[in-house]
Amino acid sequence: MRNIFLLSILLLISGSVIGQKSQKPKLIAGPVVGSVTKNSAKIWIAYRGQGNNMLILGDTAEKRVYYPTSANSITDEKGNITLTMEFTGLKPDHKYNIIISIDGWGAHARYSFKTQSDTSVKDFNFLIGSCSLLQTDITQGVFPGGSNWIFYYMKRKRGDFMVWLGDNVYYLYKKHWSSFEGMFKRNLKIRKTYNHFYRDLLATTPNYAMWDDHDYGPNDADGTFALKDTALLIFKNFWPNTYPENENVKGNFFNFKYYDTEFFMTDGRYYREKAGDSASAMLGEKQMLWLKNKLMFSDASFKFICLGTQILTANAFGETYMDYMKERNELLDFIADNNIKGVVFLTGDKHFSEVNALKWKGYPMYDITCSPLTSPTLPRRLLGAYKNENRVPKSDFGFKNFGRVSLSGEAGNRVAKLEFIDQTGVKKREFTIRAGELQKK
Repeated sequence: MRNIFLLSILLLISGSVIGQKSQKPKLIAGPVVGSVTKNSAKIWIAYRGQGNNMLILGDTAEKRVYYPTSANSITDEKGNITLTMEFTGLKPDHKYNIIISIDGWGAHARYSFKTQSDTSVKDFNFLIGSCSLLQTDITQGVFPGGSNWIFYYMKRKRGDFMVWLGDNVYYLYKKHWSSFEGMFKRNLKIRKTYNHFYRDLLATTPNYAMWDDHDYGPNDADGTFALKDTALLIFKNFWPNTYPENENVKGNFFNFKYYDTEFFMTDGRYYREKAGDSASAMLGEKQMLWLKNKLMFSDASFKFICLGTQILTANAFGETYMDYMKERNELLDFIADNNIKGVVFLTGDKHFSEVNALKWKGYPMYDITCSPLTSPTLPRRLLGAYKNENRVPKSDFGFKNFGRVSLSGEAGNRVAKLEFIDQTGVKKREFTIRAGELQKK
């Protein structure tokens, strides 16, 4: 029955290119490992050509293979296909080889991943970062230059997974965001041609991604962007996240759990209104309701709320949640008034990293901003972006970097250690937060 289901999926996908010229089957990009639980995984590839093209997972310990239980895909005008397949019924704490089978091309099993263990609390770490400007033309070797190596060091730090905090792709020119084909081409070209350190990171580490303006549309784009539904379709078919089942509520937001932590990946663009009006919203009513509901019912020791825009900074340079003060205060009030324990904000966008702290109604809150991965850094003092009374002293780092957050300790006494690591793999900043202090007192 499973093989019959798989065949029907493949025939459906192959049929999506009927009417186009027959092309020689070829793997174009991937794999990309997405959401991974103790019993399931999502894997992405891009390929060209008709036939029985598929992914299979191989469990060498038990000498068996797993076929996908569901799949989705989109196709561009040239017949390039992005394919995301979900695998269920996997076993906890097992290593699975990713077998890519392209009709007439052969099988490829270079990469693997591991499912979560069947336990509620475990020591682990994850990587964070934002603002990943990836050049795919002749300037790739010059700009951003040496920062290409940052992905090599990110892989060496062996994060259990990666959280992409927005601006992961960069639509640089109007041709990139003005059509479905432009968005598809930009995303595919990066996956296909960028350096192998980046591709290996995507293929060996589970990835969870949200967007910000540069992988949504033009600079500082908001909910009035005419192609926002097209951008959403592209993003969801290039990043194999696990989205809410109710597709009637549009937007690029979702949550996922990893042992005793929970992540709330929010969307600061789809519902974003024009800043300036005191009643303007960034998350919007529907998303805010979803977030509040998820926070109320979460029993995680750490609850990481991820947003592309800084939340607790006192510096008004660029975009901040202070531009939407009413909604921002509503969220902070909700967390404090309901004593939602263990909340930490993870943000990006600013082209520098820092930790902001603010006590709100007796609740100590922290906002960890990590940026940029490869994008140019800013002359902060010249731009008026440096002075910030909410910044934790000696926490800022103004050069290319990524973050690593390590969780340790027994249940009821969990600790999160943050490190900012530069593009050569050297730790530059360190900051520790105890779950027990993240509550109203």
